[in-house]
Amino acid sequence: MTQWYEKLGAQIGLRVAGLGLLVSAGFECIWLRKIVMANPAADMTGGEFLLAALMFISASAGAALTILGGGLWKPVQLSARWTDGLVAPAPRELEVSRHQPGMDRRGNGPNEKGKADSRDSGKS
Repeated sequence: MTQWYEKLGAQIGLRVAGLGLLVSAGFECIWLRKIVMANPAADMTGGEFLLAALMFISASAGAALTILGGGLWKPVQLSARWTDGLVAPAPRELEVSRHQPGMDRRGNGPNEKGKADSRDSGKS
């Protein structure tokens, strides 16, 4: 089954949205420069800070969407080092473990030994 981000319309739309964000970042930059140059010795106001933050977010998201398009949503394979060999629990298991205080991520209580972790198997 084709994912939504792999379709041609989505690819084009995401890249056009990225270009739009880059253009808006350019206008925000011009607007911020006019505000700052009107009184360069003044301290930065909250509005100027928010405008600079908006410009940064627009430029970053615009560059990512323009360059990568739908590739931003493409799943990636994680290394075993980062996954720790654990499989994500089903939503039902999350509900049960969330309501039982003292449970660890494997569902073992404070008095249960449970399965030994591969890192702890050699330790006494």
